[in-house]
Amino acid sequence: MEGTDFVVYKSVAISDVAASNGGRMSTTQATSGVLNNLFPNVTQSERTDGVTRYRKFFFKNKNASNETAATSRIWISQRSTGGDYFRLKGGTNADVQTDAEGYTNWSGTGYLSTTLAADSTSMDVIFDAASGVYAGSVIRVSDSSGIEEFLTVKAAGVSWFGNIAMVVTTTAARNTYPSGQNSLVCAVIDLGSLAASQDSWSESSASGTYDESTYPPLVNNVGTVEDTWTITFTSASAFTCAGTQTGSVGAGSILSDFSPINPNVGTGDYYFSVRSAGWGGTWQTGETVTFSTHHSAGAFWVKEIIPASTAAKTNNQVIFTLYAEGA
Repeated sequence: MEGTDFVVYKSVAISDVAASNGGRMSTTQATSGVLNNLFPNVTQSERTDGVTRYRKFFFKNKNASNETAATSRIWISQRSTGGDYFRLKGGTNADVQTDAEGYTNWSGTGYLSTTLAADSTSMDVIFDAASGVYAGSVIRVSDSSGIEEFLTVKAAGVSWFGNIAMVVTTTAARNTYPSGQNSLVCAVIDLGSLAASQDSWSESSASGTYDESTYPPLVNNVGTVEDTWTITFTSASAFTCAGTQTGSVGAGSILSDFSPINPNVGTGDYYFSVRSAGWGGTWQTGETVTFSTHHSAGAFWVKEIIPASTAAKTNNQVIFTLYAEGA
């Protein structure tokens, strides 16, 4: 897999209206390095009074060979250069801000307040506030020379002293890391394995059949979306198809493969492909088939916290790192 196989998409709703902000994945890509790509400018009144803002994104594997992106992870690899700070949290395919506001155990990035010696299982980490790491979380420890490793925090392995966390890990560090802001401790969001899939095939027919075990619907990382589809027969061989979210994707026939094209991906890839070889029996007008498809993306929330009386900062930036392994 290549770096170009991975993209970040925005959610369908982007606003500060908590009841609707977030939701499903849109077709709008969040391009790296673009000003205000994640959040809008902070106004003077927001800096004076303080504000917390939420935005939702999706980390998508678009590998055209349909390889699975295993161990997909995201973390904050550069802390904000301003007076605000950020937290990350995994989401669901359709959750909105009112859901995210109730989530706990948000992940952030701090730096070592004392040297972390090789073979040590304990470290002291300075965060912007008393949050950002939690018991059981995976953390990435790194320094400016490029040395890095992943460790797991023990159950009950975090103790807070103001905004300093004493973190105890299940295994010892392999390397020594100096104290200071160049030695980062990043709590990692694990998005799991990312690959398109399908399930929940169901037929409603007196005598029509489909062999979904031998000929399951084909899906792909590029064109497949999160939706539930209904095939409705209009004759013994012809049918129409629509998704709960996508709407109509046209008409087909049991005499040929049905592969409706997703027009939003730009490469001609299909939403799914139902193969003609799977159809059997006798279908009648009005009978249906339903099934679900799942995209190859993982949802995550980004929370920006601007404390009251935060000073202005020109060209403030924060950097996230997205990581995955081919499987």
